[in-house]
Amino acid sequence: AIARAEASLQTRRAGILSEQSRVADQSERVARALQTIRAAQHAAVSQLFSPDSPPLWHPELRTGSAQALVESGQASFGTQFLQVRDFAARMGPRFLALGLVFAGLAALLFWLRRRAAKWTGEDPLLERANRVLRAPGATAAVLTLLLCQPLFSQAPRLFWACLATLALVPVVVVLRHLIDQHLYPILNAMVVFYVLARVRAVLASLPLVSRLLLLLEMAGGIIFLIWFLRSGPPVRSLSHKVARAGARLALVLFVVIFVACALGYFRLANYLAAGSLAAAYLAIVLYAAAVIVNGLISFALKAGPASDLGVVRFHRPLIQRRTARLVFFAATIAWLLLVLETFSLRLPVFDWLESALTAETNFRSLHISLGAVLAFGFTLWLAARLSRFIRFVLEEDIYARLQVAPGASYAASTLMHYVILLVAFFVAIAALGVDMTKFTVLAGALGVGIGFGLQNIINNFVSGLILLFERPVNVGDVVQVGDMTGMIQRIGIRASIIRVANSSELIVPNSLLISEKVTNWTLSNRQRRIELAVGVAYGTDPKRVIGLLTSVAAAHPLAAKQPAPQTLMTEFGADSLNFDVRLWTDDYDQWLQIKSDVAVAISDALRAAGIGIPYPQRDLHLRSIDADVAEALRPSAPADPGQNV
Repeated sequence: AIARAEASLQTRRAGILSEQSRVADQSERVARALQTIRAAQHAAVSQLFSPDSPPLWHPELRTGSAQALVESGQASFGTQFLQVRDFAARMGPRFLALGLVFAGLAALLFWLRRRAAKWTGEDPLLERANRVLRAPGATAAVLTLLLCQPLFSQAPRLFWACLATLALVPVVVVLRHLIDQHLYPILNAMVVFYVLARVRAVLASLPLVSRLLLLLEMAGGIIFLIWFLRSGPPVRSLSHKVARAGARLALVLFVVIFVACALGYFRLANYLAAGSLAAAYLAIVLYAAAVIVNGLISFALKAGPASDLGVVRFHRPLIQRRTARLVFFAATIAWLLLVLETFSLRLPVFDWLESALTAETNFRSLHISLGAVLAFGFTLWLAARLSRFIRFVLEEDIYARLQVAPGASYAASTLMHYVILLVAFFVAIAALGVDMTKFTVLAGALGVGIGFGLQNIINNFVSGLILLFERPVNVGDVVQVGDMTGMIQRIGIRASIIRVANSSELIVPNSLLISEKVTNWTLSNRQRRIELAVGVAYGTDPKRVIGLLTSVAAAHPLAAKQPAPQTLMTEFGADSLNFDVRLWTDDYDQWLQIKSDVAVAISDALRAAGIGIPYPQRDLHLRSIDADVAEALRPSAPADPGQNV
């Protein structure tokens, strides 16, 4: 049995080794083919500025017979048609999958169009996004055609020419809803130019026909651009200015291509024409796709699960702006990469960038490259943005759902910020190419220096961490430090900021909040007891005064019910019966205003009840006085029996 199993395994291993040999042979063939293609591309690019065909007026161009051209064209087109037919037969399931994707997107967009009218009326920010839904079928077609590139990367040239021409129809339909009306002629002209460019690509095996088509295309483009620049209203809008500037640039380019093609530099003319028209086509397709994606994101933020998030509810305009920037940035990067690929410049540009970024500069034992420096800076920038985004989501949505206290949420966000920056710093150091063992020695030496020279700063830093962990004071608490009272705005790395009543900001070192006496008025709750001293004249019933003062304090709308307001008689004063009115309020920020309101109400209530607030009384005893002064002070009328002079 073991012998039979070994024989079976030997047979299977031999088959696997045979397949591996075949795969290796095919990989080698592919590598040689790619190398040949790169060499041909390099040779073609290097010979762009050399004439490759006779001038347009040369007699050699008229030697070929029309019948030969027709036969060559039929043979070339027949071969390409057979390639497309075989490719379509192999890719039938993928075409079916694309059809299902198109049907699903179209149904979704039709449903969104019915809901969009209501949403747009409620939110003007969705007006531009609503434009992409005016043609839901065309929008679904554009989104579906974007999936063709990864699915049909090995498709024949005729297939891509037909597919790209077909894609122009929905793209134009969508763009006519997005651009200004004065740009319609340019859009229509670009469609015509691109169709002619696709025809030239199909007829690339017939150089003379392709050359004549290119001359006719450039001549028509020159005539159209001259008409566009000489006609139309005065330049007003930004889009019109950009369109006219692009038209001038295109006019110069078309003239150069026409002259190069006429003089026999057909390779250069075809290179410039194909690349520029492909760049323009890619620009309009990616612009339409970016606008569609941005519109769908806007509607997704308005409806569905995303609208339930607190971040979306409170900051939807901000999220829409940032998302739009990200979408258009991605579309721009994709356009640049595709344009470089169209001009066969992607590999040379990438190779040049790689060599420029990896070139090292040696400084003694330190080796630094431009790529490492950029990686260092990008890592720190990305960490800061990531920390900011995470804290934004936590503070606007997560903490509210979990009902986390404000002080605890601030501590968690600050600690997370420190951790992200610390990890990013070590990652950036590693990206910079610094040997971490040497960095450890440097960190140890730096720690000794910090221990001696930066004791105060480290003390404040550690005190800040204690404040975040222990939380004796939190952001938003009202504290009293010395004779200053204010609200804590921020607990930083070294110091905390307290905003006092006069709107100035007091910067207090963190160590002071740990080591000194600090009164926190709002640590456990935001209640505040208000005390008000009141004195009434002797002879007034104390019970009546207590009831009156208590009722006035309880009548204030911001006075707490529990504990209830209370009035106590505190002492027999020299001139009055003294009472102390005590009431609580849950609104700490308004306690001074509440105290003022209650004092005014007590004054009005005492006056209405006929209860006087006495002035201080003093007896003046004169031991000796001049006779003339005594005569002047003597009253003209008999004094009251109870009056003392």
